[in-house]
Amino acid sequence: MGILDNLKQLAQLKKQASQFQKMLESKVVEVSSSNNEIKLKINGKMEILNIEISADILKPENKSYIEKLIKKTFLMGQKEVEKIIADEVKSTIGSFPF
Repeated sequence: MGILDNLKQLAQLKKQASQFQKMLESKVVEVSSSNNEIKLKINGKMEILNIEISADILKPENKSYIEKLIKKTFLMGQKEVEKIIADEVKSTIGSFPF
């Protein structure tokens, strides 16, 4: 295998990495807390796209509760995104030129 073959493989890997990044951006997970008080939309890059907080819990005395609920809900979404990424990686690995 010569240097040109290595460069072709590198270009192919860069293209696949770019496609994978676009796929991650396009995957969106929606998760809700158990009582639907917090709703989050998270993309495959673990970026929060949207947060909805129920007006019923928006009181100063609920500040700590809301913060914990957002964190817990985000962790649920993070696990879902990780599953999506794992599935995509498994299906993509077969197309890598080794």
